[in-house]
Amino acid sequence: MTNATPTYRRRARVRGDEKPKAKNHLKGVKKRKGIEQPVDVFESAFEKSFVPLLITDRFGRCMAANESAARLLNRRRAVLVRKTLDAIFTLHGSTTVGGFQARLSQEESLDAEVAFEQKKGTTVRVRLRSNNLDSGLRLISFARMHEQGSQEEQPVKARGTAALLDEFFSLPWGDEATDYHSLFQHSPYGICILQNDRLAVVNPTFCRLLGYRSGEDVAGKEIREFLDQGSRMFFSLLQHRVFRGETIPMRFEIRMIRHGGATIDVETSFALIWYRGAPALNLTISDITDRKELEKRLTDSESLLRNVINSMVDALVITDLQGKVLDVNDEFQRFTGFTRREAFAAEIPYPWVPEESLRSFMSWLEKLREHNVLRDFDITWLRKSGERVSVSLNTTLLRNAAGDPVLMVNIARDISERQASREELSRQLQRLQVLYDLSRALTETLNTDDIVRTTYQQIEKVIPVDGFVIDLYDEEKSEIRRAYAVDLVNGIRAEIEVPHGPISLDKSFTTAEVISTRKPLLQLKPSSDQHVPLHPDAIDSQKASLMMVPMVSKQKTIGVLSVHSYESEMYSQEHLTLLQSIAHLAGIAIEKAQLYQETIRKSLEIEARNKELDDFTYVVSHDLKEPLISVEGYAKMIRHEYQQLFDAGGREYLQAVVDSCSHMKRLIDDLLLLSRISKLREKRSKIKLAGLISDVLEELRFSIRERKAEVIVQEVLPEIVAVDTHLRIVFRNLIANALKFCDKAIPRIEIGSRVTPDFTTLFVRDNGIGIEKAHFEKIFLIFQRLHRKDEYEGVGAGLTIVKKIVESHGGQIWIESTVGQGATFVFTIPTG
Repeated sequence: MTNATPTYRRRARVRGDEKPKAKNHLKGVKKRKGIEQPVDVFESAFEKSFVPLLITDRFGRCMAANESAARLLNRRRAVLVRKTLDAIFTLHGSTTVGGFQARLSQEESLDAEVAFEQKKGTTVRVRLRSNNLDSGLRLISFARMHEQGSQEEQPVKARGTAALLDEFFSLPWGDEATDYHSLFQHSPYGICILQNDRLAVVNPTFCRLLGYRSGEDVAGKEIREFLDQGSRMFFSLLQHRVFRGETIPMRFEIRMIRHGGATIDVETSFALIWYRGAPALNLTISDITDRKELEKRLTDSESLLRNVINSMVDALVITDLQGKVLDVNDEFQRFTGFTRREAFAAEIPYPWVPEESLRSFMSWLEKLREHNVLRDFDITWLRKSGERVSVSLNTTLLRNAAGDPVLMVNIARDISERQASREELSRQLQRLQVLYDLSRALTETLNTDDIVRTTYQQIEKVIPVDGFVIDLYDEEKSEIRRAYAVDLVNGIRAEIEVPHGPISLDKSFTTAEVISTRKPLLQLKPSSDQHVPLHPDAIDSQKASLMMVPMVSKQKTIGVLSVHSYESEMYSQEHLTLLQSIAHLAGIAIEKAQLYQETIRKSLEIEARNKELDDFTYVVSHDLKEPLISVEGYAKMIRHEYQQLFDAGGREYLQAVVDSCSHMKRLIDDLLLLSRISKLREKRSKIKLAGLISDVLEELRFSIRERKAEVIVQEVLPEIVAVDTHLRIVFRNLIANALKFCDKAIPRIEIGSRVTPDFTTLFVRDNGIGIEKAHFEKIFLIFQRLHRKDEYEGVGAGLTIVKKIVESHGGQIWIESTVGQGATFVFTIPTG
């Protein structure tokens, strides 16, 4: 059972401009057959009567009109006041003689069939009667006539104010008593008449709801006997208000006692009536047990929802469309330190969103107008303690059944650990990038000075450095030669002049220990305030933080790389490991430079080592391909055997895995192809250029259509002798670059050829951004890019592959370009 405390629904208020002020005209109207009635009861009855009523003076001027009259006459009550009956009605077929004013002035009763114009072109017939009131006033009642038989729809007895009271309180008389009795007996609502707090009349439904067989079992009993203890005082209060003419709820809820002691929740309404010559209450009840049960379930559901919300591991904020906070969960309070009371009704800017994050947060909410759900917005929140914390925000726009947005739900997840992991990953990526950039830079030069300087420049990006030294070691002579040094000079890092000659290696030097053991060294000592430059002849230096690692290549010690700082505890084992990787790359590069700078006799050895690097690339690519094939195979098996277990999204993701594997295989194949181009001599054949270019354009059809490009191919193209797959790669790369590096609305690409006895010259011309002359050679170097990655995608290997293919065919490739006007790539293939 639900709480027995009575509840009720309030009446809807009538608009102020529709409620006439008739109180002054109703003063003195107190009598009904000699029984004294309170003025306020009469006023309430007049205002709420279902019968259209007017109060006029003795000359027929309207002094007041109730709502029913205004509604039937289709006029505002303020308009009716001061109008005469002759202006409102016209006699249609009456038992009276003369006009309304004449009859009323002689204090004669009216009983006439009249008509009025309800709206333009529509005339309504009514039966109009008058009754004399005090102070020379007249009570005019009228009711619509039926279309047939001229019978009144709602007959009114001409019995003075009895007409008013009887009609208002809905007690019929005459021929309609039988109909009313039938409705009373068969009403689906329980109905009873209370007089002097006792049940005077009850209908069968009332008895059934309370568990009694007939009205005889309850007639004459006090209503209190059927009211729950918690409802009696509330019921009595409303009962007294009714008799005092005060406003009460139209419907209210109480709990009643059934036969046998069980209780039942009912919805109740009162109506003041006149029963057997005395005031009474018409009480109507309906069983709302099922509704209360549904309300209980709703309450339980809300409680369950609240428990679910409060058990969430993420902070929840519910706001209206203007951003005003309506509710938060327990995790929000724990996470931010703001209580539910502090957060409630908070408006933008929220105290937990710092000022610097407010603009991005507002931009985030603006996007919600276009999308119902926004996910994974990383933002910084401010806890009540002032601590800043990273969160990932997911926002959902809730809509009602009509599709209109009503609420915003924000779910914030603490991503502090994830952010820390991301920062660590970023550091790792930065270190990998340094290794990659260093590797690439070192492979582009064979000058020892450039190598050591580049190594230092890359190290200072990822390791705090006050000083840096590279010493090269000559194992045969047991000597070291300082190749490069950096230290603090007046608080600024600067290159230090190094001695030109070699230095004998003293076993007492720390450098000697690192060379002999080939193990890295990490020393952490108290902070040193001696920020003095490294002396050119000094090999070891007592620093607060020192790392030294050997540069080893092929079991040969090339030298020692060391970094130091004057601050204590600056380095960790992680720094040492990274320095080892850099030293390994630097050692390889220095060794290659040394070999290159040696006599011509060593050139064969260098070539052999390059071959080893190529073989290494091939093996690594091959080893990468094997697990990739397994991933693709299992993905295809899942797609084939378990497809029905996935929805459309799942099948799309699975297809994306398969496509990605295929794409990665093609990339690996291209890398392998690049490594084989200069070594393998594949069989060449006659190729019809027209068909080959048509195939390549078909492969790039989507990109061409997407860019709305215009491709012009020379009508007659020759046949050439070349490797088909290699030539496809050349044209695919050149056409793709023409599409990519074009800033025009409609890219224009021309493909043509010229034939000479020795060479067939081919060209691909575009109207793109063009290339500066200074970069004509640079663009053919591997991994060389002229633009940032966020401007144009790619890794910078395409033109390197193209050049290698052309040169492997015995041809040449060059570029003709003007910045802003486009570029023409021209290459030759030997004829025959």
